[in-house]
Amino acid sequence: MFKNTSFEKQTGCILLFSVFENDWNLQDRLSPVGKYYDLPMVSVKDAVVEQFRLTKEEGNILTKRQFFYDIYHPTNDGHTVMADCLTYLFSETKKSISDQEDIQIDKSPVIGNCFKDVQLLDRKDNRLDARINMGGFWETDDELQMVEMDANPFGTPQFPNNWMHTTSSGNESFKMTINSRSLILVFKDSGNSKFGIADIFVDGQQIKTADPHEVNWTHCNAVILYQEKACREHQVEIKMASNHEDKCFTILGFGYTL
Repeated sequence: MFKNTSFEKQTGCILLFSVFENDWNLQDRLSPVGKYYDLPMVSVKDAVVEQFRLTKEEGNILTKRQFFYDIYHPTNDGHTVMADCLTYLFSETKKSISDQEDIQIDKSPVIGNCFKDVQLLDRKDNRLDARINMGGFWETDDELQMVEMDANPFGTPQFPNNWMHTTSSGNESFKMTINSRSLILVFKDSGNSKFGIADIFVDGQQIKTADPHEVNWTHCNAVILYQEKACREHQVEIKMASNHEDKCFTILGFGYTL
């Protein structure tokens, strides 16, 4: 348990590492955070992956087919295993002696806080007064990822104030002049065959190619365009890749720090 100044009561935090069908998760990257702040951690990966490789005679209890509904999400049986892992943590914790002191969260972050003050720049919010030429990205995409926000049971579209290149928008690039220390591009992933690839340039140099079909479903994809120590002016250009000028591409927005 740790104290959170936003709440009157103490708030509990557990790191739960689930697992994908390819036996991968983020626990190697994020478990140092749990160790640093002395937070409880539960690894579903450690619980199930090794036994996936065994035969029934060798000790297999649950197959991947039984555990996974798709390559990411567990079945009801898989969720039962996850719940059992958490229950085991609680039962072992109950046997332990309570810590006399609260954990300390006012320490320098173990991974970093470069983007803790990130701000949104989109078609509606441009507090930086960045100079933007929409070019062929003048439409607005309304087929967006939907997320249940707060206590609302309905889906809320993400990044509705976007810039979209359509199949008939032409070849003109999206261009932006911006003063910032770092910049994140958020673009739309899509499984729609009408969507194509865009090339990203910063200060005249191509630094990324954004492919909506790498994820291949309607989803918000954030990528870092640059990250520097000092705030300065940059020229950003986004243009449809060669042979993709008649395809769609949606710039959902940008995140920047000063």
